[in-house]
Amino acid sequence: MSAFLASGPNLGRGGGVAAWLAGLSPAGKAGVLAAEVVVMLLVWQVVVGVLGWINPVFLPPPTAIWQGFVQLVASGVLWPNLLISLQAWLIGFVIAAVIAIPLGLLMGTSLPVDRVVGPIAWTIYATPSIAYQPLAKAWFGFGIGPVVFLVAISALFPILLNVAAGMRTTNASIIRAGRVYGATRMQVYRSVYLPSTVPFLFAGLRQAVVLATIGMVVAELSGSAIGMGALIIKSVNTYQTGQAYAAIAIVMLWSVGMAQLVTLVERWVAPWTRKGRR
Repeated sequence: MSAFLASGPNLGRGGGVAAWLAGLSPAGKAGVLAAEVVVMLLVWQVVVGVLGWINPVFLPPPTAIWQGFVQLVASGVLWPNLLISLQAWLIGFVIAAVIAIPLGLLMGTSLPVDRVVGPIAWTIYATPSIAYQPLAKAWFGFGIGPVVFLVAISALFPILLNVAAGMRTTNASIIRAGRVYGATRMQVYRSVYLPSTVPFLFAGLRQAVVLATIGMVVAELSGSAIGMGALIIKSVNTYQTGQAYAAIAIVMLWSVGMAQLVTLVERWVAPWTRKGRR
């Protein structure tokens, strides 16, 4: 138990619950999170499934959502929809990263490029992804094309703008010190700019994971015959809300899981960052 709690500050010595939680070990934090989820599910089940205070057609209890998941698996409709969504998500995300990372590095070190690309990037980033849905269908037709496009456009700009910001906020004194000691431009770029930009890159990747998932679902909710978004809308239209919430839960778990994967990669690649030391 002591290893589980890992010497968090005593509640009686001040600091409160927040300080105690901050001092928990990773296993302790995972235990607290699991307890919160269990309590939330129990309250949800009692309020909707036992007391009936909320119509289960609109908000099914956890047991009904689990039954919906079992039905999706048994009917064989889950895996084809899930696989096509994951395929579109991965293709779009890779396209976004391949374009955004080098362009962001260039924006952060070149003022002319930043002045040309920056306003365009911020304008597109500020536009809700759902506004591009009609254009995506007009450009790419039906199928996986519009989904890949919306995933890419949703993920590109968080990565691009974070990388550019990381390059611009590199400590100028360290750059000057490197030049004083005879470092070439490429050495300064590799040894100063890039390590300083890594935390911004992973912050952008985490944001991009979430926005890419939103873009995927938005693209599939309208004009797509297959995918998790299409599965959600079909389930809702037939009042099978247990299945709809099960599909939503799968999409949520995918998004959270990919964000955690980015964090794990950051800890491995860049242990000097604040996230890496946790």
